Amino acid sequence: MSRATRIRTEIETRLTPSYFDIQNESHQHAGNQPDSHFRLVVVSEQFSDKSLLARHRLIQNLLQQERDNGLHALALHTYTPDEWLVKGEAPESPACAGQNA
Repeated sequence: MSRATRIRTEIETRLTPSYFDIQNESHQHAGNQPDSHFRLVVVSEQFSDKSLLARHRLIQNLLQQERDNGLHALALHTYTPDEWLVKGEAPESPACAGQNA
């Protein structure tokens, strides 16, 4: 099972998001380590009573096993359903300073 599939399964099982997007951005980073950099957009009712920091900690904790096994970076965009209605999209990830052209 791929890392992306494991991340998707964990997020969908634990947070039951109303919207979820995962993108593997590993190819945009120096070293080209496969499956090491991901961008997640997660919209979940479970974020309603949590600060941004608490939301990110929750996801980091859910994915600790992946971090222990080579996951290097997560770009996290976390929203409640009401926030998502207003925003409608998450910002794109900035270019990596060590990105290979």
